[in-house]
Amino acid sequence: MVLKIRKKMPLIICTLIACFTLLSINSSVASADEGKLVHGVYTEYFRREGINYIPVASQYENSNLDFTCSLNREPYPGINPNNGFRVSKTAYVKLSGSGTYMFMTSTTGNTQVYIDDVLVQPNYPYVNLQAGQIIKIKVVSNFPTNAQSKAGQFVTDFYWKSPEIGLNFPAQHIAQELLYTTPDLQGIDVVVPDTLVHGVYTEYERRQAPMGNFIPVASQFEDGTLDFRCQYNKQPYPGIDPAAGFRVKKTAYIKLTDTGTYRFYSASSNVIPQIYVDDVLVQNSYPVYLQAGQIIKVKVVATFYSPSPSSGYNYDLVWSTPSSPAPYKLIPQELLYTTPDLNGV
Repeated sequence: MVLKIRKKMPLIICTLIACFTLLSINSSVASADEGKLVHGVYTEYFRREGINYIPVASQYENSNLDFTCSLNREPYPGINPNNGFRVSKTAYVKLSGSGTYMFMTSTTGNTQVYIDDVLVQPNYPYVNLQAGQIIKIKVVSNFPTNAQSKAGQFVTDFYWKSPEIGLNFPAQHIAQELLYTTPDLQGIDVVVPDTLVHGVYTEYERRQAPMGNFIPVASQFEDGTLDFRCQYNKQPYPGIDPAAGFRVKKTAYIKLTDTGTYRFYSASSNVIPQIYVDDVLVQNSYPVYLQAGQIIKVKVVATFYSPSPSSGYNYDLVWSTPSSPAPYKLIPQELLYTTPDLNGV
């Protein structure tokens, strides 16, 4: 028996080496895929100076070709929306049908659509394209002043009609899974932070029936604030029909720098969210005495019962602090932590 094993040892060793090599290759392939953004857009941000738009930043983003930004939020750090700004979004789409396509936008600003760098005329937004063709779509939205807002938001929605849909049927949004960041459809390598330090933990719930309970759908950590924005014709989360009603819960932790009276306030035209500080319900503008160095848990629960075509689904959370009692201000994301130890998740 021992002799037989000895004779087979070289074969066993070779097999183990082969398995180890295969595992190493698979591991390196998996690592190479990490941090690759395949479905998304390339976004460029500009600030307005006089009649010109000055580049501020550009980056790949995990989003679609639509754009929305609250009137009292910077579309990108350093850009004052009240002075006017421009956002340009680019993505690639591999077409599945041949024939006539229609491209259009609904916007509060001024928008141009380019297909393969050719401007699509608003009065004739039709382009003949072939199945299998990879096209470049660029949507440029200009918001010269804050007058280019509706219900407190700057908005551009991008739609299309394809041969599969038919020109006689309603236009549709292009799903993000059809949008590619690169023309080879392979995606772009992006830097993915090891941890999300500044952000929120968000829970999404849908309404079971017109008079029913709210059922959990998903929960996740997000690179965002305690405020909430969702356009009327968008899903707050995949699988949730906003017209049927839904609920959003956002939680974050804040390390206070002042001792004294704090006040929290949140409301919009279609919802009055509930605000909890350390799991205690706090009424709008009610004074709360807190200590410097204290780490507090802030949770906002917003329940939307019915459609809101005029204003969408949104709210802002604002506060006043001992060192800045008036006016109320938005809580910046850099003050919000995803975990109570402030180390991130």
